[in-house]
Amino acid sequence: MSLDNRDYMRNEPRPAEGALFSRMDTFQWVFALNIGVFVIQWLFQIGWIEDPVTGRRVMPMGGVSVDDLARGQVWTPFTYMFVHGSVGHILVNMIMLWFAGRRVHDLFGGRNFLYIYLMSGLAGAALEMALGALVLGSTSITLIGASACCMGLLLAYALAMPDEQLTLLLFFIIPVQATLRGMARFLLLLNVALGLLACFDALPSWLSGGGGAVAYWAHVGGALAGWYFARALGYGGAPAFFQPPALARQARPRRGAVARARRPVIEMDMEAMRRKNPKNDPVVDLMRDEVDPILDKISAHGMHSLSEEERRTLERASRRISSKTGGNS
Repeated sequence: MSLDNRDYMRNEPRPAEGALFSRMDTFQWVFALNIGVFVIQWLFQIGWIEDPVTGRRVMPMGGVSVDDLARGQVWTPFTYMFVHGSVGHILVNMIMLWFAGRRVHDLFGGRNFLYIYLMSGLAGAALEMALGALVLGSTSITLIGASACCMGLLLAYALAMPDEQLTLLLFFIIPVQATLRGMARFLLLLNVALGLLACFDALPSWLSGGGGAVAYWAHVGGALAGWYFARALGYGGAPAFFQPPALARQARPRRGAVARARRPVIEMDMEAMRRKNPKNDPVVDLMRDEVDPILDKISAHGMHSLSEEERRTLERASRRISSKTGGNS
């Protein structure tokens, strides 16, 4: 299939420049929703649970607990992942969401980004509440925050691009080189270790998250969900043995054509690029010479057939094209 015939390379009409909301992608909507809920609850002081005796604000509304579910508040497993308990809480989560969420959106597409975000949040809440009830005997602990969602996105990103090189600042001073896979593995094992200490009431007070306990097992549950759904999409080896219906439909061949696996979302105005560089354009050359054969391989054999170098080529192409066309990355 020639480059110009691919559906994502065609010159599609774009929304008007003033139509801000129509130009926002799924990642931007999720990010904006987290920020918007925080501003409404903390800046305008709307949507708080108050002490019935003193009238003092106790915590933001929207959290989830076993007791809330028993009272019929079935929406709270979804709302809790957009509510945060402090400036530091939302700052850390939004840094993680910006880092991992954008890349997952580019690699897997908006629908799968949202699917991983929501399923990781639900899995994290389920694991944390189950262990809290069974081990600690508590059904009233309320969970808030997008941490489980962000851990799921991070694990999905690490599974897709495990050898991505990162420079981390140890103690915010010492630069340390690490791979994305190494960082994700370290964070997962750290949360498992701290969660075990919390189960045995052996966690030091300075690791308890200040005024409220940190939901370490929610982080673990979210991370495992993100890893699983990335595997179901064909990353990290052969797809997992079970696929949810939406992912299974995506993976099955369509009648009369071979289903194309998910690929980085690449939007290009080819005519505009050719007018700007009529003789030779390095981005067009990159797509034609390097990326086009990889996409043909995905169509024929699936995402799991790619080598690590081919996955890095797709990631590099996504970044260069986003930069070239002014798209979001």
